[in-house]
Amino acid sequence: MKTLIISASRLLLLAAGLGLGASQPAAAQSAARPQPVCVDQVGPFSYLVRVSNPSRVWSYIQLTNPKTNQTFFQRYSKGHTFGNRLNVQNLPDGEYAFQVKVGKDVYNYTLDIHSTHDRTARLGMVTTMALASSSQQRKP
Repeated sequence: MKTLIISASRLLLLAAGLGLGASQPAAAQSAARPQPVCVDQVGPFSYLVRVSNPSRVWSYIQLTNPKTNQTFFQRYSKGHTFGNRLNVQNLPDGEYAFQVKVGKDVYNYTLDIHSTHDRTARLGMVTTMALASSSQQRKP
């Protein structure tokens, strides 16, 4: 009887250990996959745009005003990684767009700069589907 209790406790301990061991690799796999584009606000009006381009295809970062089609910043690269720090302090109030293209993949971010009592800037991400539907609505 004593042998049966010891065997049962060892079996339970082994099963618990296997359960923990099986759940850990899934977390490691998701953490190992890097995101190709990262836009971080590093100051009140300063943004750091970083791009991972492992296939070294032509890529670009662009900051534009979608209403006027005016381009304020543009950089092309075939580098493995590239990026830029952008200061938007001197841009007039309005809506702007960060567009990052890596090969055939396009990443769109909105930037809303407006002054109330204090001047603020907000960053948002736009999906490709939302961008396509809004451009079709504008066509006459």
